[in-house]
Amino acid sequence: MSPPSSTAPARPVLAAPDLGGRTLVYLHAGQIAIASEPAAITTVLGSCVAVCLRDPDSRVGGMNHFLLPHHVERERSPRFGSCAIPALIDAVVRAGASRRALVAKVFGGASVLGALGTGRHLGDENVQLALRLLEEERIPVLDRDVGGTRGRKVVLLTDEGTAWVRQL
Repeated sequence: MSPPSSTAPARPVLAAPDLGGRTLVYLHAGQIAIASEPAAITTVLGSCVAVCLRDPDSRVGGMNHFLLPHHVERERSPRFGSCAIPALIDAVVRAGASRRALVAKVFGGASVLGALGTGRHLGDENVQLALRLLEEERIPVLDRDVGGTRGRKVVLLTDEGTAWVRQL
């Protein structure tokens, strides 16, 4: 096991969470999932980032999984963080969350392939964009597990706001 990086604190290896009868939703890259009833949303990340949002009062929660930070001219889809984060915010609010009560957790952004030949690290760019957009929206980030060189599996229990993360 490699030593933890400064951006990815060491976390104990946890057993998979008990889903407690929650609906299990697998989130693919470029998708958004919202739940107003108890659900477990899960995804696997490398350099991609997942932003988890939740309103603790309404217990509405959701997650996105984006691949690239900025959309291209002709394609505005949740594959891009610049589209996925505003879309996630709008979707949880439409499902009954209060925009003012939203809190976030951010996961992913590993440098699984190293620099892209230009010295750029896609995972770092994804994380920086997510944190900047959440700050601009005044949504506090309660937890994060980002960076490093290993992928992650994430499970969000939407009703509790608990996120289970395991490095791969």
